[in-house]
Amino acid sequence: MKNRFSIILMACLLILSLAACGSNNAPKNENASSGSGPITLSIAMHVANVKEQEPYMYGIIQKFQEKFPDIKIDLTGAETQEHVKKMKMMSQSGNLPDIFWMLPAPAKEMNQAGLLLDLTDFLKSNPEVTAGIDSQMVSDYQDGGKQFGLPYQALVTGLWYNKALFDQYKVKVPETYEELLAAAKVFKANNVVTIAKGSKDTFSTWAFLGMLTRYGFFDKIADIESGKEKFNNPDFLKLFNKIDELRVNGAFPENVSTLSYFQAVEMFTVGKAAMLDAGVWETKKIEGSPIAKTAGFSWGPTFSDGVGNQKIAMAVAAAPLVASAKVKDDPAKYDAVQKFFAFFYSQEGAAVMAENEAPPVVKYTGTVDKEKYPVYAEVISKLNEPGWERAKAQPDLVVSEAVANQLNDSIYGVINGIYKPEQALDLIDQKVAK
Repeated sequence: MKNRFSIILMACLLILSLAACGSNNAPKNENASSGSGPITLSIAMHVANVKEQEPYMYGIIQKFQEKFPDIKIDLTGAETQEHVKKMKMMSQSGNLPDIFWMLPAPAKEMNQAGLLLDLTDFLKSNPEVTAGIDSQMVSDYQDGGKQFGLPYQALVTGLWYNKALFDQYKVKVPETYEELLAAAKVFKANNVVTIAKGSKDTFSTWAFLGMLTRYGFFDKIADIESGKEKFNNPDFLKLFNKIDELRVNGAFPENVSTLSYFQAVEMFTVGKAAMLDAGVWETKKIEGSPIAKTAGFSWGPTFSDGVGNQKIAMAVAAAPLVASAKVKDDPAKYDAVQKFFAFFYSQEGAAVMAENEAPPVVKYTGTVDKEKYPVYAEVISKLNEPGWERAKAQPDLVVSEAVANQLNDSIYGVINGIYKPEQALDLIDQKVAK
């Protein structure tokens, strides 16, 4: 019996020894996560169909999984309002996704509640990410000493223009307000719309919000909200008077009140308008239009009577990509989250965004085929243009929803001739006071 037990014991020791040898000789995956097995990251986005609606994010995820095959991504999506509501509910139940897109205000609230991962250590460990993202975009998502998120994408807005129309009528592509007004007069005389706009969608005031930053918006907004200053101030009134002057000189479509934003885009892409107030999300549409070879993008006019630096580019962080604080409880998952963020903000990630003609958050060092993608090449050129300071944010994103809505409505009220400039500004002040 004793001999039989010894034989069994020796056999067990031999099996364990062989297993250990096999483990030591197994090939190592350099791209593997630090965990002992496959890791699954849950990522939730603000669109129902990520593959179709956010192809660059979908592409980045596919490339990431190729590079890190033992990190699986569980990707889900929902329409923005539904997504935000869902994230808020999941935050209350303590069951947030590992990584998710979120609007700035609720993300800040989640951070203050201790629900989001502090990315400060991530940035310190990945200095190339810090160097690649505009510092203003990084600071937008800092609160209470924490880096609660990083910009998912850049909100880039301004005035698209069709150089062919400017050349046809021998008008200079405007860099100043005086040049814009002069162009409007020439185009009006030749039955050409200067700036395509549709006021049925009052959110489409991007270029004029950019102009507002050149009249000291960010110098004044804190005092306006505290009651020390008003929207109806001499500087803002100068801008609103200029909007009215553009209206009087026929810069906008005669039927602007009945047009939608999408009809305004079509007006521009078929060559019936010299300029379009929009953002770089229209890049692909313009790229595929008859005006692709002559389309350009500008940050809008500067003003001789403006306040402060006039070279302010409206290229700001739109919304953050954040992570649940709970991922830090699992070292392997925490490692996987850091790998994903590092890949997303790398030149590899930027290349995927470039392939989909989306503006990379990081400064893209790759090349763009100007012959194949002339419009996208123009966008990248503007984003890398020296001498332009990026705005802190889009003005309507730093005020209450009620004030933002009235700001947009007031701009269109002047464009349509419904409000006098002073009245339009007074209406915004009434919303601030509530």
